[in-house]
Amino acid sequence: MINDLKVYMTDRIIKASKVIVIPHNKPDFDAIGSAAGITLIAKKFKKESRIIVNDDITNIYPGVKVIIEELNKEGSVVINKEEYNNIKDKNDLFILTDVNSNKLISVSDLLNENNSIVIDHHNLGENSIISSYNYIDSSASSASEIVTKLLNSYKIKIPSDIATYLLTGIHLDTARLTKNTKSDTFKIAYKLLDAGASTDRVSDFFVEDFYSDRKVQNLVSRLNIFNYTVGTIIADENELVEAVELAKAADYSLRYGLDAVFALGKISDDTVSISSRSHGKVNVGAVMEEFDGGGHQYSGAAKIKDATVEEVSTKLKKLLKNPYYIC
Repeated sequence: MINDLKVYMTDRIIKASKVIVIPHNKPDFDAIGSAAGITLIAKKFKKESRIIVNDDITNIYPGVKVIIEELNKEGSVVINKEEYNNIKDKNDLFILTDVNSNKLISVSDLLNENNSIVIDHHNLGENSIISSYNYIDSSASSASEIVTKLLNSYKIKIPSDIATYLLTGIHLDTARLTKNTKSDTFKIAYKLLDAGASTDRVSDFFVEDFYSDRKVQNLVSRLNIFNYTVGTIIADENELVEAVELAKAADYSLRYGLDAVFALGKISDDTVSISSRSHGKVNVGAVMEEFDGGGHQYSGAAKIKDATVEEVSTKLKKLLKNPYYIC
């Protein structure tokens, strides 16, 4: 299956003017790591490449910001949408990684079904991007795992810094290799270590900011066991939180013997976000599709515009009574 993607990508990259890589908004380690990996494929074919991150840099997770700064040391590898508009060409190829939903990117107006390829480990949903080729492998731990397999199939030598970014992406989406892993995940991690990935740097990327960690722990303190094995974390209606903090709170709460946890709160004045994590018995991605989000049975997310925390939590609790979501 990865070979089919390789054949298709090779043909499209050769014909393209540039390769433009698009991770999801507010990229995490998996999104930015896999995006960095894709640029190596463009380089193999001597094609110019850019990664579009259209978020305010001050709102990006500190470790991801470090990676972006490192990628830009040798030129403007990571650019925003406005900067891209100054260099765009009608024959550019867009490769999306760790995302397949229109609602999670800021450049959907640039895409059409003839100029884009999607590489993701989240299941397709109602708002999925219509592209010329979708490579979706929900059995993979992360987009970084998929991209590393792709790099290996091309026999591309992975520099130690990008190997570290890819390994960090895998660590993020597997809770440091403790869940949602298969033998392939460990084989890929070994190959990245063999390429020079630094476990010390991976650990450094996960060092918590004191104030951010306090916010996560405050969210965890709001954990409510909803129906024996499923937990919900409902942030205060008047408190703004970061989506990454909701994700960390949900992930952390799984250690209490729960099958799944859903954490939700306002991330802006008009948007409620839900982050969900599971050990696999509850298909949290299917639940998130009911909110026009997505994911897979281990991880999911959604953003809901023009709704209150109470309205979203009420709908969520009704959905969680449905045994359909139990795998």
